[in-house]
Amino acid sequence: MERILHLDIADSTNNKLKELAAAGAPEGQIVIAQEQSAGKGRRGRSFASPKGAGIYFSYLFKPVKMTAELSALTAWTAVAVHNAIKAACGMETGIKWVNDLVLNKKKLCGILTEMSIEDGHIKYVVIGIGINVNHKPADFPEEVREIATSLHIESGQTFSREAITEELIKELDKLREDFPLGKKAYLEAYREACVTIGKEVCVISGDSKRHAKALRINDDFSLEVEYENGQRESLSSGEVSVRGLEGYV
Repeated sequence: MERILHLDIADSTNNKLKELAAAGAPEGQIVIAQEQSAGKGRRGRSFASPKGAGIYFSYLFKPVKMTAELSALTAWTAVAVHNAIKAACGMETGIKWVNDLVLNKKKLCGILTEMSIEDGHIKYVVIGIGINVNHKPADFPEEVREIATSLHIESGQTFSREAITEELIKELDKLREDFPLGKKAYLEAYREACVTIGKEVCVISGDSKRHAKALRINDDFSLEVEYENGQRESLSSGEVSVRGLEGYV
């Protein structure tokens, strides 16, 4: 099989790549679709994937062993995507903890990593990336139109999805080589790009919501917050809404 599988349409590039991984696809296998009929976001949400507008992309990663750093892989990936967009488009994105890229306070890109673990051993990780490139406002469902954006909307330019994809592959190949020993550079880049720090946030866990202030990104990429009662907590997962970022209030 070619390293890059190009599809006109997929329900989800992550789903297709998981099928290939289960059938023995090698590390570095990539699936790209022109359109997704059931694009997936975090926590069961959908990801709008109109034909020819964005990059809908999945990458197969096979870590040698289980490591604590695997929990931060989505954060590493956010840095890789941030770097790729900057290299291809000259645009500086922000990272909303833990793994959304934003422009002008609106969501530009989502990342979804899915792991397969068997008998305590990591079999593979599928890294799914969706970037809004040439979307126009009408390309987004009405319910997310006020909180989502694209490179085109923010700049007025039309971008080459192929050029961005080329940079994205370079960055993910580099991430694969750097992981996990190259953590320092990714952590520094993440901290520099993170727009969550210093903001008033709402920590969402199940049905509960607690207001807090985001203090810092810890060395393990967790987010340290301080609640209104002075209690502090380091969040390694979950959802944090940021006041002042459209749709994240």
